[in-house]
Amino acid sequence: MWAVATLLAVYTLRATAISCTEARTRCAYRTGCGFALNNYMYLCGDVLSEPTSVCPKPCEHALIALTTAEEGKELMNCQCEDEYCEEAKQRIEVCRSQVVKGAANATSSCRLSQMICLADAQCSTALSYYRQLCRSMYRGRKCSNRCLNSIKILKKQEKAAALTECRCDGDEDFDCPRMQSNLARLCFHKHQKNHTSTHKKAPHETNTSTATSLQFSTFLLFICFVYCFSNT
Repeated sequence: MWAVATLLAVYTLRATAISCTEARTRCAYRTGCGFALNNYMYLCGDVLSEPTSVCPKPCEHALIALTTAEEGKELMNCQCEDEYCEEAKQRIEVCRSQVVKGAANATSSCRLSQMICLADAQCSTALSYYRQLCRSMYRGRKCSNRCLNSIKILKKQEKAAALTECRCDGDEDFDCPRMQSNLARLCFHKHQKNHTSTHKKAPHETNTSTATSLQFSTFLLFICFVYCFSNT
């Protein structure tokens, strides 16, 4: 009896699952999912091409980001139609445990948090505007009203939630502390002790409350990583 029930469950799952070809197509034509799929194919290329006992961190991140998109989830449960697909699914299993653990702690890495945002069309658009409008802040010049507004809009995106709590990976090829200082000083007015108090601020430069500054402090780390990407 149990054997029959198991067979029926498997049959039902296969009957309801879409083909992997269809799942890939649906994902590829969605702006965010398509980006995540490209990352997955590129960053997991070594894992997909030959058997391995190790799941590289970039591949792990690409998989987590892909599964945050609805169309990406379909790829995880799709029905293979050829041997190549079956082999790829078997090989990527090496990443399963890491992906499960990593997805539960997605806020730990700014690299991963950014990929999750880019896998969502709206969040990706907000991030793109942020990069464009905050270039002067990156260079240590000024934080304009438009830059501040883009940060507020980005924070409103559901898939950007992890960005406010992420940490730099430690492998940046630029001065991360300096970038943190620029954002704190120019956008959130965390002035140095020797900063003069006689400077008259423009309306958009009014001091932010301590609570708000603390809320955004972890966001500094993400800014550094984005700066790296926006200058490549």
